Amino acid sequence: MARQGLLLILLLLVVTIPRGQKKPKQADYKSIYHYAEELYRSGSATSTSDSLAIVAYHRVVQILSALPENDTILFDSYVKAAILEMTYRRDTAALLHFAASINVVKQKSHLPDSLLFQPYLYAGSIHYSLFNFDSSLYYYRQAENIVNKYPSIAESERLYNKLGVLFFETGDYRKSIVYFEKALSIVEAQSPADISFIVNYKNNIASALRKLRRYPEALNIYKSLITFGYNVEELHHNIGVCYLDAGDAKQAIKFLGRVEYSNEVKYNDLASAYIQLNKLDSATYFLQKAFDVYQKTSSNQKTKDYGITLKYEGDLLMAKHLPKQALQKYHSSIIQLDPDFNDPVAEHNPASFYGLHNSFLLFNTIKAKADAFAQLFAQTKDKQQLSSALDTYSSALALANHVEKMYRSDESKLFLEQNVSVAYKEAVKTAIQLFELTKDRLYLKKAFNIAENSKASVLQTDLHDLELNNIIGLPPKLIRDQNQLKANISKLNFQISQTTDTIAIEKLQNDLRDLEIQFSRLQDKLDNEPAYYQLKFTNKEVNIDTLQQKVLAKDEALISYYYYGNQLLCFYITREDFGYAGSNTTKNLFDNIVSLRRQLNGLETTDKKLVLNVSTDLYNNILRPVLPHISGKKRLLVIPYNELSYIPFEALAPTDNERPLLYKFAVSYNYSANFLSTNDNEKSKYETLAIAPFTLDSRNESLPRLSHSLQEVAGLKGKILIDKEATKQQFLKFYDQFPVIHLATHARANDSVPLQSYIEFFATKPLNDTSHRLYEPEIYHLDMKKTQLVILSACETGSGQLINEEGIISLSRAFSYAGCKSVITSLWKADDAATAFIINRVHHYLQKGLPKNEALQKAKIDYLENNEIDARFKTPDYWAHLVLIGNDEPIARGYYTFYLVIAITIIIVSVMVVRKSRTK
Repeated sequence: MARQGLLLILLLLVVTIPRGQKKPKQADYKSIYHYAEELYRSGSATSTSDSLAIVAYHRVVQILSALPENDTILFDSYVKAAILEMTYRRDTAALLHFAASINVVKQKSHLPDSLLFQPYLYAGSIHYSLFNFDSSLYYYRQAENIVNKYPSIAESERLYNKLGVLFFETGDYRKSIVYFEKALSIVEAQSPADISFIVNYKNNIASALRKLRRYPEALNIYKSLITFGYNVEELHHNIGVCYLDAGDAKQAIKFLGRVEYSNEVKYNDLASAYIQLNKLDSATYFLQKAFDVYQKTSSNQKTKDYGITLKYEGDLLMAKHLPKQALQKYHSSIIQLDPDFNDPVAEHNPASFYGLHNSFLLFNTIKAKADAFAQLFAQTKDKQQLSSALDTYSSALALANHVEKMYRSDESKLFLEQNVSVAYKEAVKTAIQLFELTKDRLYLKKAFNIAENSKASVLQTDLHDLELNNIIGLPPKLIRDQNQLKANISKLNFQISQTTDTIAIEKLQNDLRDLEIQFSRLQDKLDNEPAYYQLKFTNKEVNIDTLQQKVLAKDEALISYYYYGNQLLCFYITREDFGYAGSNTTKNLFDNIVSLRRQLNGLETTDKKLVLNVSTDLYNNILRPVLPHISGKKRLLVIPYNELSYIPFEALAPTDNERPLLYKFAVSYNYSANFLSTNDNEKSKYETLAIAPFTLDSRNESLPRLSHSLQEVAGLKGKILIDKEATKQQFLKFYDQFPVIHLATHARANDSVPLQSYIEFFATKPLNDTSHRLYEPEIYHLDMKKTQLVILSACETGSGQLINEEGIISLSRAFSYAGCKSVITSLWKADDAATAFIINRVHHYLQKGLPKNEALQKAKIDYLENNEIDARFKTPDYWAHLVLIGNDEPIARGYYTFYLVIAITIIIVSVMVVRKSRTK
């Protein structure tokens, strides 16, 4: 070592002592540069030789900085010195050198900008290792710009893999797969292909699938890669973690035992497995070993692995019922995992979030800390602990809300929502507990807000994004490109869902991957627009006072449902009051919902007595507790939750002999109170685009004639398209020109593959052609912000796949996504004649200027009270399928307002005349 130190000192003297020349000569730096290159490329490099190389490169930089030539060598010296600094984790020095190399290229116009790829790529990697994920993404995007300009540039696959790793780390697993697959496609196209790279990238894909809980797929990939003989221990490790995530701790330990290397990650995973098995001594042993590894390599920088160790120590203490000690561990873990949080006080939490984070890991740790506070309250009954629990849950949910806005795809947002639903429930439960203990109504408002934020949050985010496109000053081309990419991505997703040919699917998936990468780049450009970014990350949260003072009418009540554990909550809001009614959820409640749905959907032969009994049970369970608080109101806005979305509340009745709720309230529905706004819609001339493709016999037996559909649209003002005129092309031509759209046609809801749900139009091509169908993804990308009402009298347009927290993913929801203010939709396949009668009357009342919910209420009552309709056809399965979702305001100003004003004027004048005559 002494000899090596002496050599280093001598070299320093050689390269730094001036030789008495006024200007350095080319020979001064060329020999030094060649010497540095020999050391850099040596197959037997050591820390000493690397240090000598760094010094030599520094000397070259010093000389060339004063010369006007050989900029390529100057650039190369900066880059090589930076790479060597990276090797020894001297990150600050490396970043300075990379920045200098980038500056050289930007200042020297004769140097090709392709040189920038490597410093951008490596600078991004350094920032990633420092948890500076936003800076990392910036440099990776700069490198990606170079790749787009020079597609054949070397190491482009490394860039896409690193982007995949970045998105994996920040929790957007679906997007990470897109980038891993892009990297894999580049390597597989090379000849010969590098097998080690293929194994690495497929391993990354499997890990992302594992995080998405697609465990069988992940395991198949991991196990298939072992045969190649590369990274076998890492693959065994990942297989073990896959079993661990799937809840099979024994299998996890089996595969982790095959891993010979010893690092913090392995010990953390073993500790987690033993905690799952409740073998706490073994867990303690491995956590100590993880901590020992950390101490050997510890620095002042925050590290994810140590954060995980601390988190598992907290889990271990919770398993021992020691929440107070667990709190400290969780809090220390949060400090390690959040680059912006350093507060040592356990009662404090990250209050706001910016940019990219270790999303799920940080979220799970904050939630675990909240759970510890809740358990501590259960032990001590100290209300302050419960208050701290609510604050901590709120911090976790703020992170989830931030991350949801960072994600680009609905699939990623839905996956996130499923992972945070438990935290929403615990937060609502805690807020209700605090309200019961303190009677402080702020906690009740907090519970309501949290519950509403949890509902349809993906749709909330999507509609918020729709608003962002109207920001003044945004580059129009960015918005056009964004909309076009969204439409093309939806189109490819649909084509993949329709294709069975393996080769064709692979090509479509490759095209889809490239489009998603383009979309990701474009979205980053939009996020760089200050006004766009600020509004995007501004939370739109309902305010109780605003609802009471500006949104709800005097005759209107809002009820919103939520449940957790065995507790069913029904929040109620009127202009005068706000509160909640609670009851217990039982298996019988959900059995009744399923039973009613099956009966009304015609999935079984309708048992009318059973329908009445079930309706009465549901009425008593979910409506009776809240009715005393909303008495005297005429209109009812219902915000259901999960399975309750299947219930047509209008059909529920207190007893067999009493009238259903329809007679008491004009009912409308919404996805969340956060969708409500002040009712300031301008009244318009009542004109309708009405489409009825099947008024005559159809050539297709699976699409029978809707003989009464002509009755639905007859006499309407606007544009009426019947039979051959009722094509998809005509709809797309005129849909944005009318305030009301009425589709009297067939539709199909596909619960298992929502992308294949569609609305039928007249088919001008052979029967096996599907171009006449309007599929759900196409609806999502229509611009319907000016549309006030869509009437979907087609069958089961309100039916679809139920996703926890998000609600029913249906055709009607697609119109809401497109910006339509309200939809009248059908929950199940219903009688054509009954539907035609009700919808015809709906138009009648809407034209008079009635609110939409009242128009639908009166239309249904007209049906039930019409003496010409047989009593057999007046059961709920005939009339209750049509529901209104969204804004309930009138569309037309209507004549009734005019006559009402005249009547009031006449009354006032008459009273004045009478009083005057009496006075005389």
